[in-house]
Amino acid sequence: MQNNFLIRVLTIFISSLVVAVFGVYLSRYVPPVYYFPLIIIEFVLLFAIGFLKNRPALAPTLLYLFTLISGLTIGPLIYQFFSYNLGNLVFEALAITVFIFILLTSIVYFFNINLVNSKIWVFLMIGLVGIIIAGIVNIFMHSPIFNFYISVAVVLVFSGFVLYDISNILENPDMTNEYVAALALYLDFVNIFIAILDILGFINRS
Repeated sequence: MQNNFLIRVLTIFISSLVVAVFGVYLSRYVPPVYYFPLIIIEFVLLFAIGFLKNRPALAPTLLYLFTLISGLTIGPLIYQFFSYNLGNLVFEALAITVFIFILLTSIVYFFNINLVNSKIWVFLMIGLVGIIIAGIVNIFMHSPIFNFYISVAVVLVFSGFVLYDISNILENPDMTNEYVAALALYLDFVNIFIAILDILGFINRS
């Protein structure tokens, strides 16, 4: 039961990444004026998936629409690296993110680590709130070194979320919706990827 549910979630998660990559490709044809409305739509879809998770006809459509738009909004960041002949950093960040994700998933799966009833969720949420506050502060500071430390914190916090989310998928297959679970993994993956890309960009500029 656990293995079957995990496989279904990972299949949806991987297909979501494929859709996001397609969105990144399409982003080159999207005028900049549309990016802010797309971000608003992205947040609306994020909440809609949670509310409509038990609607089998809507949940997958909303999830893939969300990941497509997510790719559209991430695209400009990725193409910026390519425009500065730093496309290799994008692939390095992707490879590191995949390695981290597989490593953390394997640790939870093979060592049968149960984090569902632990206090890690509280610490992760505190860390996430701290990251959000620090990010808002840095909008006004424009500090590259501060942004570097924020990115490091993002990698650590969302790596913790990967551990927790995989554990939750394995421990509560009957109580967890597969599309919501796949969305959680997608958000973990994307946030780690973007943070690592920022870290590599900072190191390259130093």
